[in-house]
Amino acid sequence: MFTRNLLFVALIVSFACGSILAHADEPIRRLADATPNAGIFKNASRNKPLVLRSNADAAMHFDKQELVQLRQSVDFEKQIVLVFAWKGSGQDRLTFDVLESFPEQVRFNYQRGRTKDLRTHVYVFALRSNVVWRSPDGAVGGEAAGADNEYIKVEVQGKLNSQVMAIGGETTGITITANGVSWELELGGQRDLRQAAEKLHGKSVVVKGGLSRKQGVEIRQRWIVKVNSLVDANAKTDSN
Repeated sequence: MFTRNLLFVALIVSFACGSILAHADEPIRRLADATPNAGIFKNASRNKPLVLRSNADAAMHFDKQELVQLRQSVDFEKQIVLVFAWKGSGQDRLTFDVLESFPEQVRFNYQRGRTKDLRTHVYVFALRSNVVWRSPDGAVGGEAAGADNEYIKVEVQGKLNSQVMAIGGETTGITITANGVSWELELGGQRDLRQAAEKLHGKSVVVKGGLSRKQGVEIRQRWIVKVNSLVDANAKTDSN
């Protein structure tokens, strides 16, 4: 009987650990059942979250039972916890967007409610440690927060392909190839650039823009140039 009970406990622990590991690689996850103690309103707001980086940090703001549940959901070796807490309209909402980048960037958005009732709001999120996050007032946090001040600008002359297809749709649909290296081109909603890309398909072009890296599924690393200008290489040569 003792051996059977020990095996049962081991299975529960194994299941809990597996559950944590399964979520640890997600950029962000809301912990809807995590409830910090009442003092959280002194340490967090809707614009400035409380940042918890360890079990010791969490123990300062969660009661014993809540702390046990939190530890079952968060791996502090790979994740941090953000706690937003404020009092406002019952219709107040806090949402987030995950921006396309690698590591991912998370942008939180606060929507003020219209009702005049006063309610408490607590939002708890687990974020992967290398994710950059931006609070509703625009403040940037995260270990890689300085990345906003870093960039790579490139100029590439090569052959344009504006008819690219890829498994799972992992492509912007446009690439430039130079010296055997191909980079994707991101044109955004710029109609003039898209018209130029269609016209210059298969030709030599000169592209200028910012280079970034994005993690994919079928394609592990995608290098993408966010294009500022795209011109016919021959026209550039003629103008010189």
